[in-house]
Amino acid sequence: MQQKNTFQFILPYAIALFSIRLFLDIIIKQFQLGYQGESYGGLLAFAIEVGVIFYTTFKYKQWLNGEMKFAEGVKIGVSLMLLVGILFSTYLFIHHTFIDPTYQERLVAQANAIMKANSPEVDTSLLENKDPNAVLGFGMSIIKYIFIGALGGIISAAILKTEK
Repeated sequence: MQQKNTFQFILPYAIALFSIRLFLDIIIKQFQLGYQGESYGGLLAFAIEVGVIFYTTFKYKQWLNGEMKFAEGVKIGVSLMLLVGILFSTYLFIHHTFIDPTYQERLVAQANAIMKANSPEVDTSLLENKDPNAVLGFGMSIIKYIFIGALGGIISAAILKTEK
């Protein structure tokens, strides 16, 4: 029963965070901010995600009448970001496969041009992936979100825990 209640508690926060992340990504793609937009957008998204993890953990502690163990705080962070990761990775898969299949290629070309302009002797051959594996990318994206959730959950739980 507690698992279902925890899922129900986390779901609105996950949907809200997914909406924020989706809005940032759409802005970056619509205004064609490219490589720099992806970099700064990723940093902004990371800061927002950690903030939402902390806020969700804080609200979860209040929901538990002010008593929260360290493991519960970490579980909230990981669970929240797992849901966001599944939703956002699905969006990215759909976008990069069906909506704009050339987006990644254009992004890599722009990154190559910037790197060559800054340092002409640099080898950019590692950036050129001839056959990207969409399933592997999907899985790695979810793992990235789980890692962010674990990091944010550990920080939040360390600050907000009440156990001795």
